[in-house]
Amino acid sequence: MLQKEEQVAVLRPHFPHHSLPPNSDSSESGMLSRLGDLLFYTIAEGQERIPIHKFTTALKATGLQTSDPRLRDCMSEMHRVVQESSSGGLLDRDLFRKCVSSNIVLLTQAFRKKFVIPDFEEFTGHVDRIFEDVKELTGGKVAAYIPQLAKSNPDLWGVSLCTVDGQRHSVGHTKIPFCLQSCVKPLTYAISISTLGTDYVHKFVGKEPSGLRYNKLSLNEEGIPHNPMVNAGAIVVSSLIKMDCNKAEKFDFVLQYLNKMAGNEYMGFSNATAFLRGWT
Repeated sequence: MLQKEEQVAVLRPHFPHHSLPPNSDSSESGMLSRLGDLLFYTIAEGQERIPIHKFTTALKATGLQTSDPRLRDCMSEMHRVVQESSSGGLLDRDLFRKCVSSNIVLLTQAFRKKFVIPDFEEFTGHVDRIFEDVKELTGGKVAAYIPQLAKSNPDLWGVSLCTVDGQRHSVGHTKIPFCLQSCVKPLTYAISISTLGTDYVHKFVGKEPSGLRYNKLSLNEEGIPHNPMVNAGAIVVSSLIKMDCNKAEKFDFVLQYLNKMAGNEYMGFSNATAFLRGWT
């Protein structure tokens, strides 16, 4: 992740100094101010004031959501403006610049199509068409190796994606919670690596494939599980996290960490599935 000064430096070549008006401020604050003006004119399309809903609609077209935790300050300021101002939800250039100032580098990258997927609307159009085509496939059965999973509705179908730049798109039944099961393994592995370091974690678990079923309790030649994605390795990785804490503290830590990884979106825990899983 680039530091703020580095991000400004990356953007600076797009606005050469000789194109600036006379006596303009060439400092970092001046540059950020001009980025705010350019962003305003890009969205305003000739109008003197921007409705807030026009900004949020344009924002979503880039792939960024108003719930993005990186935009918390910006959205909070806009909410405050709506509550305290008599502008009726309209932002002039100065008010707009004030609202976006804390997130101007990220927003400028988004609106100048500098994200990993520049034309996000075109991309999500392809995703939506694939979603509709696949929705017609009704073969197969829901998992039944845990009784609670067997109760799942086979007609539910949804797709959510998030790019490395935080562009997000969801279609279908994406608000209905479901159990991650083994898909949580790379997430708990990430938590262990982040909190303990790669070298320490791999003293206890390997990095190579086992060549066996994921649920086969086996060890490699060094006497440790083959990797964090098989059950034996996942159990070891989970045991390493917060070893000095009791089960309740460890549970709270992992759930809060997962919630943070999900951008503070909903993250829950299925007691019924966990209980029945322990008896199968």
